[in-house]
Amino acid sequence: MVAPSVRVPDTLGQTLHQLALANGLAESGIDVTLLCRYDEEAARSLNFNPNLNFISVINPGIPFERLLFTKHSYQKVIEILKSEKFDIVHDRGYIFAGSGVQAASELGVKSILQVDDNWMRSELSATRLARLWPYHEKAIRSCRNQIELADGGFTVSSILRAQISKWNAKAESFKVIQNGYEDDLFNPNAKPLEIKEKLGLSGKIVVFVGAIGPWHGVEELVDIANLNPGINVVVAGGGYGKNLPELSNLHHIGRLSRNEVPRLLVEADIGLAPYPNLDYGFSPLKIYEYMGCKLPVVATRLPSVEEATQGHALLVQPGQMANAIPKVLSNQKLLSGLSDSAFSYASKERTWAKTIEKTIDLYREVI
Repeated sequence: MVAPSVRVPDTLGQTLHQLALANGLAESGIDVTLLCRYDEEAARSLNFNPNLNFISVINPGIPFERLLFTKHSYQKVIEILKSEKFDIVHDRGYIFAGSGVQAASELGVKSILQVDDNWMRSELSATRLARLWPYHEKAIRSCRNQIELADGGFTVSSILRAQISKWNAKAESFKVIQNGYEDDLFNPNAKPLEIKEKLGLSGKIVVFVGAIGPWHGVEELVDIANLNPGINVVVAGGGYGKNLPELSNLHHIGRLSRNEVPRLLVEADIGLAPYPNLDYGFSPLKIYEYMGCKLPVVATRLPSVEEATQGHALLVQPGQMANAIPKVLSNQKLLSGLSDSAFSYASKERTWAKTIEKTIDLYREVI
């Protein structure tokens, strides 16, 4: 499994997703070698299945580091494919990547490509360079080539599959395998974090968990607090938190440990999933984690969010969350219905066990 952009340990979604896949496959009896930016000493306290092994690639921590760790990853994949027998290479793709599918193609090993989001849309959100013609053309070529080199692949939503098929029609044959959540950790029985006591809050709490980045509609969180002074908005996550304004009912508590997140969720009244009016094709981990804790979900109405929630969340038009929240909070029947529906759906359909099962089926088909 080739994922050089992933740091272990870390609390970002890409790390949580990749570790859940790798460790879940290992627990299923598959020998998994994960290439990532692995810090052995920092990860020592984490419990992984013995079938999961790590190989570390360089972690430069400098501008354009992606070029460096991608090149190093390619060298590492070539090295281990020559020294050991592997049935398949599972490559987590991203812009200017493809070290796994490239090495596998050169050495005659089957490969699959994992696509988590619309790389080009994310790139345009992250850097203005992506708007320049030479950069944009090379980026699109990178997307096209990775799909071409892979023997198969999957996206996390059918919306995303349709989006990336514009780069290369071969992606139309990719499977759709939605993300999951850790149902042993995210459940209604988690011990409350006592955030109300710690922050001195009274009244209702709506919560957002995730990176404070341009792909999340952070402005809506601010709007909710501004327009609803009686509602507490609690934001847990890193990123650009310094840009959040100081409001008496907007509480940015920073990153929580993995075990603390469900303890926060069971205390909240609503879980928020705002997105800008641009569909990245996500399969949002946060939504499934909210649902696993029986937390009613209010999210932005986008095609990929509709696909992810399947009618078990309240979806509002982009920019309308601030107006919707007080109406939802005042309707106890609606809240109870959303809570029960979300939990039933997530616990049956969105666990990592389901995702792992579909991933193994894809491996078998490609091999």
